[in-house]
Amino acid sequence: MTAHVLRTGLLGLTSALGSAMACWLAMSQGQQVQDLRMQELSTEVAALRRAVQAIHHVPSSPSGSSSAGIPPSLASGSARPTAEDLDAIAQRMATLLTESGALGMGSREAEPPAPAPALSQEQRESVARAGSLVEQVVSSGRMTAEDVLEIRQELSHLHGRAEAAELRRKLVVAINQNRLIPSDQTDGLP
Repeated sequence: MTAHVLRTGLLGLTSALGSAMACWLAMSQGQQVQDLRMQELSTEVAALRRAVQAIHHVPSSPSGSSSAGIPPSLASGSARPTAEDLDAIAQRMATLLTESGALGMGSREAEPPAPAPALSQEQRESVARAGSLVEQVVSSGRMTAEDVLEIRQELSHLHGRAEAAELRRKLVVAINQNRLIPSDQTDGLP
């Protein structure tokens, strides 16, 4: 009886040790993967910093990474960044990008769009036909697949025109207000 109890206890102990070892290995592997990813990210940040410096001819400081706002301990990899470090780095990068003009490129005032050329006679007729088709389907409350094809045909003459966008907007508004029910057989809207 004692040999059986001893054997069972030994099996339990072996199982517990095996489980503990598996957990420890999984955790150490996870830590290794995390350390590897941190190294990869540090390498990528360093490469991006070099690229920005090369593009904007920003001279490098004697300490190397402090010009980008990265403390030397983080740049050397001897310390892990804290939330405050990351905020400081982001603020410094934003300042450098603003000073270099990289962030200002898209901040110019948008020029007013050039007026669209006048509609041709054919386009005016298409707008009129499409407009009447849109009014018909909205007033009927139903839009069939044939209606969609007819409206598409008329709007095909108005590529990128505000008039076509307005007619489509009327259809969408009517659908959203439940005044128009599109057919299930249509492949989208006109």
